[in-house]
Amino acid sequence: MTSQTIILVGVCLYVLLMLGVGMLAARRSSSMQDFAVSGRKMSLSVCSISIVATWFGSGPMMGSAAAAYAGRTLEVLRDPLVSGVSLFIAGFFFARTYRRSRRTTSIEFTEIRIGPLAGVIASFVNLIAGTIWLGGVLFAFGVVFETLTGQPAALGILGGTLVIVVYTMFGGLQAVAATDVLQMVFIVVGVMILFFVVLGDSGGWSEVAPQLPAHAFDFTPQGSSFKDWFDYLQVWFSSGLVAIGTMSLVQRAMAARDEYVAQNAFYIGGCVYLVFGMIPVTLGYIATVAMPGVEDANAIIPLLAVEHLHPVLVAIFVGAVVSAIMSTSDSILLGCGTIISVNLLPRVHAAPSEELKLRVARWSVPCMAVIALYTAFNTATVISAIAAAISLGFAGLTAPGILNIWWPRLTSAGGYCGIFSGFATFALLKFTHPDWPADFIGFWVSLLVTVIVSLATQQSSPPRLLTDVDGQPLDLSDRLGTLPLLQDKSGN
Repeated sequence: MTSQTIILVGVCLYVLLMLGVGMLAARRSSSMQDFAVSGRKMSLSVCSISIVATWFGSGPMMGSAAAAYAGRTLEVLRDPLVSGVSLFIAGFFFARTYRRSRRTTSIEFTEIRIGPLAGVIASFVNLIAGTIWLGGVLFAFGVVFETLTGQPAALGILGGTLVIVVYTMFGGLQAVAATDVLQMVFIVVGVMILFFVVLGDSGGWSEVAPQLPAHAFDFTPQGSSFKDWFDYLQVWFSSGLVAIGTMSLVQRAMAARDEYVAQNAFYIGGCVYLVFGMIPVTLGYIATVAMPGVEDANAIIPLLAVEHLHPVLVAIFVGAVVSAIMSTSDSILLGCGTIISVNLLPRVHAAPSEELKLRVARWSVPCMAVIALYTAFNTATVISAIAAAISLGFAGLTAPGILNIWWPRLTSAGGYCGIFSGFATFALLKFTHPDWPADFIGFWVSLLVTVIVSLATQQSSPPRLLTDVDGQPLDLSDRLGTLPLLQDKSGN
C-alpha cells in the first residue's frame, strides 16, 4: 500500500467517524432550541472546547502558516494573535449580555434597537460573509486533500462538504459541539506531533533560530510611515472586534448553561487559542529554513507533513487539518441556517411555528453549502477569503452593533445612518482608492455618524430599550466580565 493510499484511507475513515459522531448526537436535536443553541445546556468544558475548535480553522492551521512562510507579518498578526484577543473582548464585554437575553442571534439586538430593516441588512451581510468565509475554508480542505492524497481537490471539497452538511443539517449545535470535542483531540495530537518531529529533524531550536528571517515573530509595524501604522491599527480594530457578532461564537454564548459559563468559556478559549495558534505559525517560520523555495505557500503545512512524517503519522496529522477545517465549516453553516430561520423567516411569514423554523433552518444548511462551494472554487488564498468576510460587515455593522449593547442613547435614525454611511464609505473607497483600508475608514465614519445622528434625534426618534426574549427590559447591571475566572454557579 502506497503512502498516498494510506493517507486517503485515513481521511475517509476520519470523515466517516465525524459523520457517525454527528449523527449520534443528532438524535438529541428535536426542536429549534436544540438545533440552534443546544438546549442552552452547554457546560464550561464543552463550550470552551467548541469555541477553540470553531475559531481554530483553516486560518491559523493553513493561512497563518503560509503567511509566516511568505513573510506577510500583518496576516500573522491578524490570526492567531488579534483573533485570539477578540475572544477576550467578546467574553469581557458581550458574553454575559448575550446569554442573559436568552435570545438566539446577535442580529435580534439590531432589530430591537434600530429596526426590522436593519435586521434584514445585518442578516444578509452575515450570510454573504459566512459563505465567503466558508468558501475559503473549503478551499483549504481541497489544498490539503490534493497535496496529501494526489486526488483532485474538487473530490475532497465535495465529499467533505457533503458529510458536514448531513450531520449539521440533522444535528444542529448538538452535533457540531459533539464533533468539536473529538476534532479538538485530533488537532492537538496532530499539530504537536508535526511540530516536534519537524523541529527535531531541523536540528532543534538552537539550530533553527539563528537562521529564521529577520521579521520572524516581530509583530510590530514593519515601517514608520503613516500607512504602515494605519494598516497595523486596521488589523487590530477589524480582527479584534470580529468575534463580537460572529454567529458561530454568539451561538456558543447563547448555548452556555448560564452567563458565567459563557463568559469563562471565552476566557479559556482565548488563552488556548493564543498559545496553540502560534504552533502553525512557528512551523511556517521553521519551514523557511527546512523547506525554502516552495511555490505555493498555502500547501506548506501538508508538505511538511509529507516530508517529515511516516505515512501513518501523516494520516493522523491529516485528521488534525481536516478537524480544523470541519469544525469551522459546520459552525458557519449552522449559523447561516439559524439566521435564515430566526431573523429572515419572520419577515415573510408572520407567525412561523417552531416546527417550520426548524425545517427552514435545516434545509438552509445545504442551500448555503452550495453557494459556498461556488466560492471555494473561485478562492485564491485562504487568508484573502477570510479578510474579505471580515471587511464586509466591519465597515457598516460593527459600530452600530457595539452601540446596540453599550449606548442607551442610540436611536433608530442614528443606527440606520451609521449603517448606510459605513457601507457607502466602504464602497466609495473601494472604487476610488482601492489601496486604502476601506473597512477601517468605514468603521470610523459609521461610528461617528451613528453618535452624531443619535444625539440629534433623541426627541424625534427616542431610544428603544434592549429587551430579553420575553420582551422585558434586559437587566444591564453587572454585565461586564471579570478577569479572574468566576465560579460556574451551575456547579460544573
